[in-house]
Amino acid sequence: MFIRISTTVACMLATTTVAATADFLWGVNGHPITAYPGVRIERQLDFIEDLGLKSYRVNISSEDNADDLAALVAAAKKRGIEMLPVITPQAVDLEEDSPDELYGKAKKVAVTLATRFKDEIRVWELGNEMENHAIIKPCENRDDGTQYPCAWGPAGGTDALDYYGPRWVKVSAVLKGLSDGITAVDPGIKKAMGTAGWGHVGAFARMNNDGIDWDISVWHMYGEDPEWAFREIAGYGKPIWVTEFNHPLGSQRGERQQAEGIKQTMTRLRELQSKYKVEAAHIYELLDETYWAPSHEAEMGLVRLAATADGKWAAGEPKPAYKAVRDFVRGPRALPEPKRDCDLAEMRTQEIVGHINYGYCLVLGRAADMEGTDNWREPLKRGDAGVTEMLLTLIRSDEFTGRYGAFGLSDRAYISFLYRLLLDRDADQHGLDSYAKELRAGAMSRENVAYGIMISSEFQSKHPLLYNAALDTEAPPPG
Repeated sequence: MFIRISTTVACMLATTTVAATADFLWGVNGHPITAYPGVRIERQLDFIEDLGLKSYRVNISSEDNADDLAALVAAAKKRGIEMLPVITPQAVDLEEDSPDELYGKAKKVAVTLATRFKDEIRVWELGNEMENHAIIKPCENRDDGTQYPCAWGPAGGTDALDYYGPRWVKVSAVLKGLSDGITAVDPGIKKAMGTAGWGHVGAFARMNNDGIDWDISVWHMYGEDPEWAFREIAGYGKPIWVTEFNHPLGSQRGERQQAEGIKQTMTRLRELQSKYKVEAAHIYELLDETYWAPSHEAEMGLVRLAATADGKWAAGEPKPAYKAVRDFVRGPRALPEPKRDCDLAEMRTQEIVGHINYGYCLVLGRAADMEGTDNWREPLKRGDAGVTEMLLTLIRSDEFTGRYGAFGLSDRAYISFLYRLLLDRDADQHGLDSYAKELRAGAMSRENVAYGIMISSEFQSKHPLLYNAALDTEAPPPG
């Protein structure tokens, strides 16, 4: 990502939500291979699936990351999500390596990765904002022999002469090596290549002049209206993919502002779709990267990122931008309601199996299957586990996630849902405000909220069939 505040933010057009259709590929960026340890890939994909997005753009810098990418591809495939890997080869040194060395290193990594994933990945993005390295600086000579004015700042990148020849030669060598490497494995694999946006259309002219072969033109945008740039790069006769977009500075100046900015951008892209053959767009990015604070890079995500006590990270509350994206792609949704294919009132047995069935019915909306009964019967009977531990385990399950998708709700909406699920009533204002405050401060997790409700006298009096003298062993507070 490369940020420069645009002076044309105010020119963004249209605020009316446009329904998404199957002919446009919406996706999101993330860094699951290199960042936020502790956030499981399954949870990242949960968010992407809930948003209705179909593509996850991730960076891969080395053949050594191939196993990680394979795991991502397999997990994403189960959910109907495509991976869009962007190769950013770490082995290249634009300062020290010669053009021939750069070409060879880039081609090698492209051949290795494309060979391994030839059947699973049919579109690769090659390089990321590499033209920034070659933007001409004050007092440097242009290719036509004229000197770029010493009193000016770095060039805008709109013209082919806005790139310093000796540095561009090296950038071009990497890009050509990546492109040739993919083609050598399978000419049918699509190569997406482009620039950081911000006016850098001149880089496409140089790529074209250098004989670099690409199939999809890539553009990045952070607030500026893109039509003039789309008009320029559409002239190369290739479809356009916007592989990074967001509101400038993310949510640093306000979460509502970010949400509205993203919605405006998505609306504008839909307006320009058919005119310029815009096929796909990826939001930057899924999760905040809190460790970059105080930089705006810390607040570009749709979901907050929170530090954990063990030095890792956990996905936090979805921001307003999350809801804006989900509503745009999938349409507005109501708060999920408990769904049960069983009747709690009919489960009156005091036997251990009855307690298990009651817990499953309460949380998952069904009676326990044989596996669930076998897993919990003896631990509950011996006192090695309590009903609260069982209920919390069910709330953590993939089945619960798939049934309700409640993880994508705001904190206040999630608290309201738990009250409906566990207490069969709306949340009172005091409980709602107190829990929401603790969650926002990082003093509690969502699992802590569920635990707090479960150990309350109200919960235990409402569900007496879950409790008797033989089942009084309770789980400690989560986390």
